[in-house]
Order: sequence, then C-alpha cells, then structure tokens
Amino acid sequence: MSLPGVAQRGASVSRSDDDGTDRTFARASRLRARKLYLEVYEHGHRVHGSFFVLFGLRGGTPKSRLGITATKKFGHAVARNRIKRVVREVFRKNRGLAASPIDVVVNVKMGAGEQSYDRLEADFVSRLRELSRRLRA
Repeated sequence: MSLPGVAQRGASVSRSDDDGTDRTFARASRLRARKLYLEVYEHGHRVHGSFFVLFGLRGGTPKSRLGITATKKFGHAVARNRIKRVVREVFRKNRGLAASPIDVVVNVKMGAGEQSYDRLEADFVSRLRELSRRLRA
C-alpha cells in the first residue's frame, strides 16, 4: 500500500521543495556557540514581537544563521522543544526575506506555546522583515 507524499523504501528523497528551495536546516544554519549568541546580543539590533524577541547582527557567513532560546519559565522540556521546532521551521521557510545573511537569536515569549502556527509565523516574519530593514540602515 502506498501513501501519498511518503517515499517508499529505497526511493530517493528530495532535499528541496518543488520551487528549488532548500528544505534542510544544516549545522551551517545554526548558531551553536555561546560566544556567538553573546556577540549578537551585545552588538546586534533588537526587535520585539508579540511572541518573540529577535536579536540580529549582520552575518559573517554566506548563509543566515539562527539561534533559539526558550527558558524553563516557558514550560517543560516537551513544550520548549516543540516551540523551538516551530521556530526553526518558520525560519527555514522564510530565511530568504533577509536581504543579506544575518545571524538571528530568537527569545521565545511566554504565550507563544498556545498560539497557532499561522499566528507564530506571521509574527516572526513581520519581525524578521523589520530586523532586516534595521540592519540595512
């Protein structure tokens, strides 16, 4: 039995969408070291949204990179990991909005866990556009 949209065993799986955009979120797209987070916090711009606070700095790499923080005040590990997966997906789908590569650190606000994906995406995209505009100026 074949399920629509599910690759069969042994079949090759495409790593890009139909329009050719990359569907992966590789290590090169992540801020991984604490010193990189601190650099973005200290030297970058800050933009407040309803569900996120975005910090951004012009990137020194050819790709935009993302770092996410969700404190224990946000909730238990399952809730924190879920919201981080959602933020990564929203960033992956919309990383082309930034005119030039930027490093972004996202601090998740308390009410984000109860929101729909669409509301989170709309808030993130509008804040990312504003951050990109500020970094160009």
